[in-house]
Amino acid sequence: MTQVFERVTTERLLLRAVHDSDVEAVFALHGDPETSRYSVSGPMRSLDAARKQLDVWLGDWSSRGIGYWGVERRDDPGVAVGFGGLRHKVIDGQQVLNLAYRFAPKAWGSGYATELARAALELAREHLPETPVVAVIHPENEASIRVATRLGMRLDRIIDHEGIPSRLYVPA
Repeated sequence: MTQVFERVTTERLLLRAVHDSDVEAVFALHGDPETSRYSVSGPMRSLDAARKQLDVWLGDWSSRGIGYWGVERRDDPGVAVGFGGLRHKVIDGQQVLNLAYRFAPKAWGSGYATELARAALELAREHLPETPVVAVIHPENEASIRVATRLGMRLDRIIDHEGIPSRLYVPA
């Protein structure tokens, strides 16, 4: 199954398992105050923090065969414009696949988050149907809420996510 998720091509994007060389791109994206506006911990503060985050994601791939992707545009390979996809997580005591997406501001408004999320949902439905997919979204993150609803997800309930009341979306 690993190979099914490892490298996915959509109409405009290449979604690929993260790799060691992504550390600077992780820091650039997660260290940006604009892209981290809804992050509980705020912007990432160091390359070391990026390395630790990337190590978690690499661990997901090695232990589970699924994890967040590095996202590149097909017409500009080798340049990460975002990170996202699915990773196993426990929410309210239940094993789920958490759907997440974060893109560089230059990619905002392009529909890339919807394209990534649609591919992730289709793969999960086909290859991991027994594991529920959820999206945990900060209540003020209107762009992410629009992506989830565009994909046919619905608000299930409000949960406490790292001390923040957050919206939990599930496929309809």
